[in-house]
Amino acid sequence: MRILFLTDDALDYVSDPLYVGLSRILGDEQVVDYPYKPCFHDPEAKPWFLTQRPGKKYDREEIADLLRDRFFDLVCLASFRQECLDECARLFGRIPFPPMAFVDGGDDVRIRHDVVGRYPIKVYFKRDYVWRRRNQLCDLGIQAWAFRGDRRLFERTFPLPLSIVMEALPDFGGMGKEIDVSYRGRASHPNRVKAVEILSRMEGVRFSGGVYASPGDRKYKLKTGAFERLRTKILDDGPASTADQQKKQAPEAYYREIASSRIAVALRGGGLTASPRYYEIVAMKTMLISDVPKAVIPNDFVDRRHAVFCKPDLSDLETLVRYYLRHDAEREAIARDGYAHLLKYHTCERRAEYFLDICQRVL
Repeated sequence: MRILFLTDDALDYVSDPLYVGLSRILGDEQVVDYPYKPCFHDPEAKPWFLTQRPGKKYDREEIADLLRDRFFDLVCLASFRQECLDECARLFGRIPFPPMAFVDGGDDVRIRHDVVGRYPIKVYFKRDYVWRRRNQLCDLGIQAWAFRGDRRLFERTFPLPLSIVMEALPDFGGMGKEIDVSYRGRASHPNRVKAVEILSRMEGVRFSGGVYASPGDRKYKLKTGAFERLRTKILDDGPASTADQQKKQAPEAYYREIASSRIAVALRGGGLTASPRYYEIVAMKTMLISDVPKAVIPNDFVDRRHAVFCKPDLSDLETLVRYYLRHDAEREAIARDGYAHLLKYHTCERRAEYFLDICQRVL
């Protein structure tokens, strides 16, 4: 299969690793990113969570000629952002397209009816896919609400969670576990601040981490007095809060902290799906404690087998941490089995295979 991967310059935790996986599965020449995305190819633009692939710059006329010649079997509209949609519109009005798949990496449950109304989208992949199909009545309600009664769109919409590029992670060898529990993240949800409060005050437990704030998190500062109590816990040395900063600095210290932890915590932020940390912790062979993702993750981690899930209000977080710090064999087995499960289902290659399998079945 040859794919035109329509994208834009913005970093995307869903579609960027997918591109790497597709390139590895199909071959570099079979997956053409357009417009040319520097973070896929140029060393000076490499972000920490990707490895890079060989690539070629095409201008609009060259892509149009390839479409006219029916070079591509699939157009993957790989971004929900306006820049990508505008470029797609410039091409779509001029030449016939092969079947199209849309990767909607938006941090919300909104179905982009403006996109499916304009383009012949055959397969819709949604990051925050929350529609668990339970019975016919439930399905009818979902169709009426989110899908505006469009049964065909509902049936060809599938979850597409984040994935991880294993080779992008640092290898610390046999690092000792000097930290009992760690948590670090952007303060994009009150629970993230609450978790730091709980973990940092646990007596006899070595905690590392904290939350950091960006301008968009002001509403959470106003909602919870925890920020006032946690001034010393709000850090400036966490992962950078803007895309430009993230491109410049690989967070080796961030990964080292996870790797040296017996337990590491991941919590959802503003969206409904798991954050990259959800997979990074498991990839660093550390036991994960997380809240349950609200969005559907195919082949998700199983509670007490691959990870440990806490209650939504974090009321059992301290109990779980203390239990698994006391039970080394259970904790290490969960970390080991979680790592094996991650390799089987959640690397960029496995996500690309999942994407291709659905496209081939539907198309």
